[in-house]
Amino acid sequence: MAHLLLIDALNLIRRLYAVQERPYLPLADDVADGTKQQIIRNTEAMLHQALTRLKQELQPSHALLVFDGRDSEWRKLLYPQYKANRKPMPAILADALPEIKQQAENIGFKHVHQDQFEADDVIASIAVKLAQHGQQVTIVSTDKGFLPLLSDYIHIYDAFGRQHQTIAAVQQKFGVPPEQLVRYWSLVGDSTNNIPGVNGIGPKGAHDLLALGATLSDALEHPDCHRKLREKILVDKEQIKNFMQILTLKTDVQVGLNLQDFRLQSKEKS
Repeated sequence: MAHLLLIDALNLIRRLYAVQERPYLPLADDVADGTKQQIIRNTEAMLHQALTRLKQELQPSHALLVFDGRDSEWRKLLYPQYKANRKPMPAILADALPEIKQQAENIGFKHVHQDQFEADDVIASIAVKLAQHGQQVTIVSTDKGFLPLLSDYIHIYDAFGRQHQTIAAVQQKFGVPPEQLVRYWSLVGDSTNNIPGVNGIGPKGAHDLLALGATLSDALEHPDCHRKLREKILVDKEQIKNFMQILTLKTDVQVGLNLQDFRLQSKEKS
């Protein structure tokens, strides 16, 4: 059985970069070339270390770094405020990405992106397809948006905390199982993606509602659904549907890759 490591590339690289940039903050508008080069060299070294450690700890047979597409706008078309609270990628890092990708490839980690989609959708599509064929997948990311994918064949690993996410931990943290997370976040909000949720519904109200049915429609039709809670949901019904569509990862992106294309070699290239 294959074991594919799907790495949320910018989730990993941006955090490594931030650590290397920190000693030089605040950066002047005109940063010296030597400073830029030092930050990038340090980032590349830390990425090399992180990828090597992932290879040793998780023992994958295949690995792939997945980057965001340049024209991924479909979620913003549905909700213009989507991720509006996120800082843009630092220019120093953006300029160095081609070099960083090449350094990763030199040690056997190939990369991919699809112009019309975020990395999350590409990762989810590859993971679900392989899981359906009984192959093992480990997603490397700290993004909680992958948690709804947790299953026997799809694992999620935090490279910084150096631990696997578990269904029990999800239940304990959010009060719902992975398959209910998108509904839960659509109701209470998701600050990571700048989704506000439904006004007047907090975690308790969401937990009470989701405990009544597998879907929101089932829950609303349940005789124990509180009238005021039902009214709040119905007022914002279309917005909730919109939020659920935004927060649900696509699993049908056609990547057109062969698993053999990103098999890890036993030895690094010199």
